[in-house]
Order: sequence, then C-alpha cells, then structure tokens
Amino acid sequence: MKLASVWTSIVQVFNVLTFSSPEEISGTPVQTPLVVDDDIALHFEPGPKIPVVQTESGEFFHGDTRLVQEYSSGMVYDPNEFKDVPLRACKEEASYVFKGSPVIITPRNPQEGRPDCRLKCHYPTMKGWEPCYSAQNRSCWLRKNRTNEIIDINTDYEDAAAVPVGKIRRFYLEVSEQPISPDGTTMEHGKIFNRMYPGPWIEACWGDWIAEITVKNNLRWNGTSVHWHGIRQFHSFQHDGVNGITECPIAPGDTFTYRFRALQYGSAWYHSHYSLQYGDGLLGPMTIYGPSTANFDDDLAFRPLLLSDWNHRSVFEDWPLMLQSGAAPEMTNILINGTGQFGFGPSPDKYTLYLNASKAHMLILVNTAVDTTFVFSIDDHELEVIEMDFVPIKPYRTDHIKIGIGQRYHVLVHGLKDPYKKERYGNYWMRVVPARKCSKFAFGPDQQMGIVRYNYAYQNWTGPGRLPDPLSEPPLYDIGCADEPSAKLVPWIPWTVGDPVNIDRKLTWTDIDNNKLPNNTKFVFDVGMVKSGGPNSSFPYNGPYIPDDGAYTRWDMHTAPLRVNFSDPTLLALDRLEELIDQPHLDVVTLPNATDEQWIWMVITAPDKVPQNGGKIFFPAAHPMHLHGHDFALLRQSDKNWYNDSAINHVGERWMFTPDKLNCKNPHLNCTNPPRRDVVLLPATGYIIIAFKADNPGAWIFHCHIAFHASHGLAMQIIENKEEMKEIMELDKKDIEESCKRWRDWHGNSMNHWDWHHPSHFQDDSGV
Repeated sequence: MKLASVWTSIVQVFNVLTFSSPEEISGTPVQTPLVVDDDIALHFEPGPKIPVVQTESGEFFHGDTRLVQEYSSGMVYDPNEFKDVPLRACKEEASYVFKGSPVIITPRNPQEGRPDCRLKCHYPTMKGWEPCYSAQNRSCWLRKNRTNEIIDINTDYEDAAAVPVGKIRRFYLEVSEQPISPDGTTMEHGKIFNRMYPGPWIEACWGDWIAEITVKNNLRWNGTSVHWHGIRQFHSFQHDGVNGITECPIAPGDTFTYRFRALQYGSAWYHSHYSLQYGDGLLGPMTIYGPSTANFDDDLAFRPLLLSDWNHRSVFEDWPLMLQSGAAPEMTNILINGTGQFGFGPSPDKYTLYLNASKAHMLILVNTAVDTTFVFSIDDHELEVIEMDFVPIKPYRTDHIKIGIGQRYHVLVHGLKDPYKKERYGNYWMRVVPARKCSKFAFGPDQQMGIVRYNYAYQNWTGPGRLPDPLSEPPLYDIGCADEPSAKLVPWIPWTVGDPVNIDRKLTWTDIDNNKLPNNTKFVFDVGMVKSGGPNSSFPYNGPYIPDDGAYTRWDMHTAPLRVNFSDPTLLALDRLEELIDQPHLDVVTLPNATDEQWIWMVITAPDKVPQNGGKIFFPAAHPMHLHGHDFALLRQSDKNWYNDSAINHVGERWMFTPDKLNCKNPHLNCTNPPRRDVVLLPATGYIIIAFKADNPGAWIFHCHIAFHASHGLAMQIIENKEEMKEIMELDKKDIEESCKRWRDWHGNSMNHWDWHHPSHFQDDSGV
C-alpha cells in the first residue's frame, strides 16, 4: 500500500516573466520574457498512484511492470519504458533522448563512480531549448534556440511556473537494522537505508518530479517516517515525512510512498523523523542539480560530504539515561561520509579527496549530526562559498566555515598552483572540528581529519608501507559556537520582507507577559526547560508524558513540551483543530488565512534566567532551529539577552522591539535581502527574529535539530491556511487513512512493543 501525492492538474504556464544571467559570470545581457511553445505538453500528470514493491525473490515491480534498481542510488526504472528517456549518461543509453529536447549531463568527479554514467537532466517537453550549463558558465541552465530566452541563476525558483519542466524519477528505500562499524568499532543497533551507511545518494534535477520514493520498513520494534530535509514541499505538505503531524508512522512490514517536485536546487539530506532514529544511521545525501553563482572546472564535483557525530551506543539507549540525569549524552566520534577511526584496532582509512592543481572543485558540506556544530577547513586552501541550504548566494571567500546541524553549504575548493611547494608530498589535512560550546564528546575528539591529495598515483596504491600522512598545519581561526556571519550570507535573488500580518501593533509587553494572547496567536517563543509529567504536575505541563512516575525536566518553546500522537496525525484532525489547540503538549500555532504576499514574523528567545512570568529555567545552549515548508528570512540574530536582568544590571534588547516596532521601519532589523535559509542557530542567551511568506498551506513543524532536544519536546506545530490544506490533500486522504489503519493495527498489538509488559511505555519521547 502507499501514500500518494495530490497531483491535481499541475499546469506549467510560463507567464510573462523576465530572466537575466549574472553579468559577473556570463556577460549575458538582460533577457527577454520567457515563452514556451504552444505545442509543448504543459499539463503534467505523473502517472497512477502505484507504489514500488519488492517481491520475495528480490525483484522490483511498479504495478505489473518489472523494474531495474541501481543499488547504489536506490533509483528504480523499467528499462523498456525509459529507453526514450535515459536516466544515466551510460554508453548504451547515450543516444536515447527525445529529438529536440535538452539534456544536461551533470558534473561528477571520476572518484565518485563511472564518469560515463553521470545523471542526465532531461527536459523531454521543452522542445527548442538547449543546455547552456558548462564549466565556463555555471550560472546558465537552459537557453531557447536562436533567442535570448533563458532559465538561469536569476530564475525565481519560488515560482513553480518559472521552473523548468523535468521528468519523473522513482526510488526504493528499505529501512533495516543491522550492526555497523563506520569507525572500526561495531555499533550493534545500526538503522540504515538499503544496507548502506550513509544511505544511497539520491540525485535529481531542477524541475523533476521525485515520484515516487517508496520506503519499506523492515524494523522489528519501530515505526519510521522519512523527512526530505529542506525540500519546500510546495502544495505537498502531506509528503513532508513527520509522523504524528503529516502521517502516521510506517508500520513494520509496511511501505509508504512520497511524491514531490524539486522546485529548488542544491543539496540536502533525508533522514528519519521518528524519534531519535536518524542518530543510529538512518540518513543519506540528496542533490538537486541546477545552476551556480560561480564557475568550477569540468568533472570536478564531489558527492556530498556528510559530517556526523557518532556513538557506539544506540541513541535509544542514551535517551532514558539523559531523561533521568538531565545531562546530554557524550558523543564518541566524528565521521566524514560514514568514515572514521577509533582506538588502536583496525579502522577504515581516512576519508580522502584528490584535487587537481590550479582547478576549482565543487564540494558540498552537510551537517547530519545529532548534537554537534562543526567547523570545516582544508589546510592552506581557500573556500569560496556559493550556496547555503537551498539558497544561492553571492560568493565570498574564507579559510573555514561553520556548519550547524541540518545546514548545508556549496563551496568551491581552489586547488593550489604548486601543491608540492608548500608540502613535499602534496598532501593536506582536511579538518572537521567540533565548535566549542556546541559539542560534547567523552574522549575529545579535538577533530576528525580527512586527507586531500594531489598525487593521483596514490589512488590505487599497492606499494610497500602506508601512504605519507600530511604534515600541514591549520590556520588560526575562531571555533566558537556560531553561524557564519550574516553579512556574508547575501542571497543572489533578493527578497524584500514585508511587515508582519500576525502581530497586533497595539499590544504591549504587559499584555503579552500576562498571557493575554491566546496560545495559538503568540509570536514570542521562549526556549527553556520545564518540569513536566508525573501525577502531581500542574497545568499546562501535565501532558501524556512517559515515563509518568514523576516530573522530568524537558525542553520546550511554547506552552509545553511537544508530544505527538503517532496514531492521530494533525493532517487527519483538521476538523478538530480547536481541540488540538487546547492540548498544550501538541503545541499548535495557527496562522491567519493570509495571502501569498503576507509575512509571518516570529521571535525566538533563549533567556539566561527565569522570565518574570515564570515557569521555565534555561541552561545556556545554542539551538539550531529548523522550519519545515519554508525558507525564512533572518531579520536579526543576536547573542544579547532579550530580557532584563536587574541582578547584573543588564538591560535586555526587547525594548527595541515592542509590538509597534516589530516592522521594517526599525533600523535594527534587516528587511532588505536578509539571509534566508531553513536552519539558523539560536545563540545561547540570545534571540532570533525570523519571517516567512504565508504562501505554502500545511502542517509544519518548527524544531531544534539537536536530536535529543527535539525528543524532549523542543518543537511546535504551525498550521498555515488550514482551509487550503484540505483541498491539497483531498485525493490522498483515503491512502493516508489506510496507512494509518495499518499502523494502528500493528500498534494495537502490545506484543509488537519493545516493552510489551508496559505498552504505555512505547513512546517515551516527543515522537519527532
């Protein structure tokens, strides 16, 4: 069975829009409006809602059609059906394209697999267009023959009608449990996709329909759900992959199918959103190919580097210990793309990249950690940063880059002109350093090191002895817990933020402090810790928390720590929304029926003491805050406290942002092309002010991406334009309900529970 998308008459109409290519890169003049030929089939229906299934013999079927699987990527396809539409640029497929339709061969370093088998970006309905993407002009993507019409880095990817019309790609992922040894020491309770850690690299192209990704759950004791981190899910919120909110968990033995369109381009990752699962290995990289704001050389793009912290215990073993002690668990190691070294026993070789002298290489950095912010650098090399999260930015250069959990950066690594002059063997350390006050390790490590080599003869080394280690020394740079400086993060396509539609300018702080605002209309949210649960706890913190033998300290940011109901997800309870709002542990914030051009503003604070209205305590820690369904604009990020503290004579900064001053006239706020992304670091004892357009109806979660904090309940739900949500999911509703029935049937048998003597213990955290 499956969960399928609502694909209701998606009509690609390229209206009179103007696109231009950045003159700094290509020198192309301003372009004329883009018009697509009338004879192109613009109405797109991505086929029937049929999940991919695997038979007992190991074969894959899409309905009655037998499929072929590329094991390394999870991609599945019918070799006969797709003869005309090649998935890869392999030799036997190279000539199979629609006549007159453009094909872009994606860049890939030979180290990352067969160079003749790179992914093809194919636009079969866009006759008369041709690729303009090349090493000499990475800013361009498609150009209309004999005209100046162009799709490039200036095309507004927020406008679905402006995005190129791609093709369908299908994938199949199996979730299984098995021991894994990424650093030479076995972790017995690994949970992985397709028997690989990290999971398969999912590749697609700008404008493709990623339809379908079928996920099968082979776990014994856990449900699962898969979130496609950073994907906007425009009008497809039901495929966001957050159990208890957009779906029920996938029951053991069951499958679940996700469908969405790649309107953005860049890199991300996919991971389980079921409790703490991704910390045991259930994650993988994802790349959507598109243009760039700076050029790099042919075939010098690497697969994403996933930077992870790691334990030799399961996160599910750490969780009850953390709940009892109140102290975050200490991590054991750092991995680069699932590779690390630990102790004195046999370990994998250090992760190694080979560079070409004087060439520009594309490197993708993704922080997939549970608890750690990283600082990345390559000794003696300069990094040119060109994209953050899914947002192309104006390039800037640096010798190191700070990456919070869930954040992604595209950087160009500029190969040295004479790499052997600086270091005799042409080898350099690649360093992944845990940021101070944003990490906690039992034995260090001070850093994890990979290697950059210029001598390609070392790739297939069979000589005596081991290869020489680098002798390079790191530059001196700050490794404090922080984001990259906001002033450097300038989006290429500018936004001008509007004043908030959700803040009543007549309110005073007295009104807000005295709780005169209904829970679902608040706009200031204090991150803190509360005692919650237990038989004697008081409202509003007496939610259904497990264990319930006493009050435990949990993180929260709204009315109470979040705890979702796996069996009753929000998207199936919209008719009972008022009932949900009245349950503090569900932490629901509703947005007005705003228009696409109206803006929602939120203030998130990290007070360093109990606010005067009481209730919370705070342990000073930074929090990577992630919003689903949107890129948000970062209007202000401050490490100064929001509240006053008379004990130390501190005047908080909230006096600058009374409700009548929370608008774009305030000189302390940046509304003119501010940084925008989907993860931002909330500084310890500081605050952030963010804004997003109310243009994507859905049930979205906003949460800390420190996995243990999210499990505590440091999250809330945002219901955006509820009435439109029903129409978006209408065609899927039956499938969603069937999937939930299968989950309820499985969950209803206590013998399926990990603690079947005490079935109520099954969900002992927030669930997300």
